[in-house]
Amino acid sequence: MKRFAGRMLGPLGLLLVIPFFAPEERAIAIAARQGSCSVTLPEGDVQGLDAGASCAFLGIPYAASTAADHRWKPPYPRDPWAPAVFDATKDPINCPSIAFFGMVGSISGSEDCLTVNVWVPDPFPTNAPVIVWLHTGAFAGASAFFAGSRGGRLAGETGVIVVAPNYRVGPFGFLAHSALGAESPEGFSGNYGLLDQRAALHWVRDNIARFGGDPQKITLAGTSAGGQSVGLHLVSPASAGLFDRAIVQSAYPTTRWRSAPEGEAQGDAFAAALGCLDPSTVVACMRSKSRDAVLTALTQAAQQVVEPPNRTFWEPIVDGVVIPDQPRTLMEMGAFHRVPTIVGSNRDEGWGAFITRSFGSGVSLQQYEAWVANEFGPYASSVLARYPAAPSPIEAMARLTGDVQFVCEGRRLARLIERTGTPTYLYSYEYEIDTLSLDHVIHGVESNIIFGNNYLPPVFPGHVLTVADNALHSTMARYWTRFAATGNPNRGTDGEFSWPPFTRPAGAGRGTDKYIIFDSTIGEGVRLREAQCDFFEPFFFRSVLAGVPASAQ
Repeated sequence: MKRFAGRMLGPLGLLLVIPFFAPEERAIAIAARQGSCSVTLPEGDVQGLDAGASCAFLGIPYAASTAADHRWKPPYPRDPWAPAVFDATKDPINCPSIAFFGMVGSISGSEDCLTVNVWVPDPFPTNAPVIVWLHTGAFAGASAFFAGSRGGRLAGETGVIVVAPNYRVGPFGFLAHSALGAESPEGFSGNYGLLDQRAALHWVRDNIARFGGDPQKITLAGTSAGGQSVGLHLVSPASAGLFDRAIVQSAYPTTRWRSAPEGEAQGDAFAAALGCLDPSTVVACMRSKSRDAVLTALTQAAQQVVEPPNRTFWEPIVDGVVIPDQPRTLMEMGAFHRVPTIVGSNRDEGWGAFITRSFGSGVSLQQYEAWVANEFGPYASSVLARYPAAPSPIEAMARLTGDVQFVCEGRRLARLIERTGTPTYLYSYEYEIDTLSLDHVIHGVESNIIFGNNYLPPVFPGHVLTVADNALHSTMARYWTRFAATGNPNRGTDGEFSWPPFTRPAGAGRGTDKYIIFDSTIGEGVRLREAQCDFFEPFFFRSVLAGVPASAQ
């Protein structure tokens, strides 16, 4: 038996791979400084990739393969590789996936995928702050090597260390089934991807000092599914003490999540689709199936506002153990890890692919009203009064989606954290890049700016960062890394605009509710989308992208 992630364990989207360096560049870098960018871990020596101002260590294992008998079990430690030197200079593999944000592609990935990428300033720092970045991908795709959030530039420019772990996604990461729960010592199933993330955090605590990092300055961060994950770790009891700050970008962890019975019902449909019908052998049968059979047993949803029938969402569930109760309920009770937190959203979160995948030729008045009626049921008329279709049904749908899904749940999360006296900072990202989406600031675009990476197809139209883009990158990078170092984005001597803490004093009526606006000019805002968010405050909706009505109980 080995100890891992704080407990005793038994022996057990389309991957967007854009080369970090061309092969010839890699060869030149290694030849130029052979022996640099190396580190010794308890499992053995690791050779990374010299990128000039930073070192990249790609694909370092933090856990063993999850294939065969290890499938749908908590992560388990990997055997040492010493005396060999682990080659961390190659593009890392992703976990098995078939889709990313609804773009169906060829199946890729290996179940031996629980690895981390580490970007470190060169030369190595001393007691540097660490950002652990949980990747996007709707819990169904992408990877820790996602092009928009690679950490080399951020590390080289600011001195922060960036760690990005792979975690299991899709059915490999989030299958719940009663038979899997029966074999678990704790009696739960599903949420394996969250257990992977937690195991990666343990790895960071144990090893980051060897890279020059401070294990007491770990910031857990992510956008979209990554931000969702951060919010879930805030309320997951066994994640306590594994991170010191949190950054939740464009996420909605305080919406209503699926219950364990709902997850297990989906698991029954999954097993039936694989032909695993005998209750006495269902687990062995599912584990015997190939990677491709597992990924294609049920049709993956495309994360759009209207899903065709029989589409499947793979996502975390309230299992009673990893997630003991609805996150919103736990936050309201104060049952969360009280670490300094940044929360934010983009101005036009609802615009773009969420809608255009469902309505490629535009949204009519009838389509908009039918969608609202389906999503919000008995509350549809009041929602329509707040979000009338005139003058543009598609703009109304986009604004409603963005507010109910992202902006107002972000405000809710910030308020729930702030009321415990925990330092909280709220932002609205409003910087337009018209080559990405004309006159709109869509979901997911802020990460490239924070990390300083160009926008690359197929997720985005090609866009090379301009002088203005790079100026905003430098500003946001400083806020993010100061926060990672101190828990306060303002502690510096550079005279930048002071990010106001999000505060709502008791007895202050409307309160202050201040936030920062990231645009070509940095400014202060007050009471973000107040009328809209006050309207949604009493409701406990599901995600409008969950494949079931938002008003479903």
